[in-house]
Order: sequence, then C-alpha cells, then structure tokens
Amino acid sequence: MTGSLNRQLEDPTYRKEFERRQEFFRLEVQILLALEDKDWTYNDLAKATGLHRQNIWRDLKNGGLHKASLDRVSRYAEALGLHAHHLLLTSKQEKAILPKFHKALHAKKAA
Repeated sequence: MTGSLNRQLEDPTYRKEFERRQEFFRLEVQILLALEDKDWTYNDLAKATGLHRQNIWRDLKNGGLHKASLDRVSRYAEALGLHAHHLLLTSKQEKAILPKFHKALHAKKAA
C-alpha cells in the first residue's frame, strides 16, 4: 500500500520542494537541540541575539526557518556557540560532499 506522502513524492515538483524543505528542517533541529543543550528558552535566545521572541518563534515553529534571513540564522548559531556555514554548491559538488558531511555529523553524535 502506497502512503499519501509516497504518492505526493511521485510528483517531481512536490519532491523538489519537499527535499528543499528537508534541509531547513535539519537546520531547525540543530538549533532546537542546541537550545535544549543550553537549557535555553526562546526568551533566552532573544536576549542573546537581540531579536524579538516572536521572530524566533515564527522561525522555529512549523517549519518557518526557510523564510528566515541568513543573518538571523547566523545570529542564532553564534548565540548558541555554533558556526553557520553558508555554501553554494553545484549539484555535482552537493552529491559528492553532503553525504560525507552528514556521515561525519552522525559519527560525532554517536561518539
């Protein structure tokens, strides 16, 4: 039996948007885990970044991070002791680099 998501992913346009949003979801999870590690609330992040709590809530709830500016994402990262690296890759570079990058991230978490 094919699920609803699998049927939707058969549409190339839907699949492309889904995959694009997955990258933002991974980034959102990293930010939320860093907040949890620091035992911070959105208010704490707002104080550390100088941003309004409502902006943070909008960015980190219901997949809203894809609408955030690079500046805001960088400010979140810096406040949480992370480094934001904004890369522009060709499809070939992406296929070669990203699997290794994700593997290294997961290996670090397991260690």
